[in-house]
Amino acid sequence: MLCETGSLNDLKRQGYVAETKWDGTRVVIVKEGNAVTLWNRDGINYTARLPEIVQAAKRIPGDFHMDGEAVYINPKTGEAEFTPCQRRCASQDLAKILWLQAQFPITFMAFDIPKLGEHDLQDKPYLNRKRILHELLEKFSLPQIRYVPHRLDLAAFWEEVKQRQEEGLILKRVDSKYENERSFSWLKIKNWRPPEVCDVIGYTLGRNARAPFFASLVLVRDGRYRGQVGTGFNDWQLIHISQILRDCPRILRPFEIGEPYTAVKTDLKVEVTYYKTTEAGVMRWPVFLRIA
Repeated sequence: MLCETGSLNDLKRQGYVAETKWDGTRVVIVKEGNAVTLWNRDGINYTARLPEIVQAAKRIPGDFHMDGEAVYINPKTGEAEFTPCQRRCASQDLAKILWLQAQFPITFMAFDIPKLGEHDLQDKPYLNRKRILHELLEKFSLPQIRYVPHRLDLAAFWEEVKQRQEEGLILKRVDSKYENERSFSWLKIKNWRPPEVCDVIGYTLGRNARAPFFASLVLVRDGRYRGQVGTGFNDWQLIHISQILRDCPRILRPFEIGEPYTAVKTDLKVEVTYYKTTEAGVMRWPVFLRIA
């Protein structure tokens, strides 16, 4: 089941509760007998990549399907960090998996249980499924699999998320079924950061409909790489910015970003908002707002 995008107005909705939005990778645990399989949202098998979750799931008796988020929680800060989790979930080499496991142990944050034993729970109301999940997990002391609680005070919860600079909230309708598709019964509200003005130092090439323009703008601030922005542009802005970039002299790339790009000398500045930064200070999910 996938979320639709919500807004701050949805915090006023009746009949919804809120859960923490975790910054990790969506994973479903399928346990049948003593066999445990992990799947990501795209149907990729993660079983070999996250062995600590597999072993923890085997300690829970019976069969079940459990939905949640695989996250790395930094023991020094108590905060979830996306990049280590991404490295864990992307690694397929056994030696690398074991090395990364020792460095970045993964925790499974469980928030739903579509099936338990012979019982298909997908048609049961959300709060019923949460109660069943909580009763199952509270019987065991499994640091690798944690229950995600929910709260009724949506507005107060949101203020706490902003103060702690966390990812955001997932709002869920209390009587919702578990749907195997995107649904407005689950709404994600991201904690977007205040707008930031960045210098444009290059661009990546566009493809398909964006081929006449650019794919993304390469951004810096105070001489440090801040990321690439490729969304938020209207048609006029794409045309206008592309004309500016074509008239700018090309220069040597001041640094590498992990993919090819054309570096230019320009006074172009843009204002963007973003979701969060990586540990290296790179903006995640930046969105173009305007030319600054």
